[in-house]
Amino acid sequence: MRALYHSETVRRGLGPCLRPGGDTLTRRMLALLAPPPGALVLDGGCGAGTTVALLRAAGLRAFGCELDPGLAEEAASAGLPVVRGDLARLPLANGCLDLALCECAINLTARGTAARELFRVLRPGGRLGLVDIYHRGPTGGEWPLACCFAGASDLAGVERMVAEAGFTVELVEDHSPLLSHTAAQFVFAHGSLADFWQAVLGDADQAEAACAAAAASRPGLFLLIARKNSHERP
Repeated sequence: MRALYHSETVRRGLGPCLRPGGDTLTRRMLALLAPPPGALVLDGGCGAGTTVALLRAAGLRAFGCELDPGLAEEAASAGLPVVRGDLARLPLANGCLDLALCECAINLTARGTAARELFRVLRPGGRLGLVDIYHRGPTGGEWPLACCFAGASDLAGVERMVAEAGFTVELVEDHSPLLSHTAAQFVFAHGSLADFWQAVLGDADQAEAACAAAAASRPGLFLLIARKNSHERP
């Protein structure tokens, strides 16, 4: 199944960050987390490396982990440190990180396993910044392509997943207006959401299915901050 982020239509619309709002929520997380200079930071699911570059410019020892070979190569070609790997199987030692960020990536893999892996690689007292899609409707919908919408749960499910991995959730914010603004931009560019999905999928039936899934799931966007309080996960 084709991934949404492989679509040139999506990449042009979202820009290099490949997520709603660009780096708006990255900067919001940095303001909330206030990591000290030199902190060792992972951007999990780093894409082409825009957040890694932002973090390093802020004086942090940041690197990325990315499963998609094309995106990992883009980050490496920009001179950014990146390792290949899945969030659900991080190629990192236990307790090695001060901070982990994960923006619009955890829904693309085995979410619960990825949350436990992020817990494992953080030091005691290390913190997690998570941004992704959640659904506000009664179901997640039946999406015709691999995307963060398809892997989403409701917000209570997100908090439960993070807590079950061993974290203490410190803060949850709803940033759904950023997602609505992005959808409006796509409508402006293509005429309607149906036309946007037609441009992405190239198939009228699949475009109709994506619109139906969006209507059923009513996607929203969250930001979550959590802390690792012990050496051991549950």
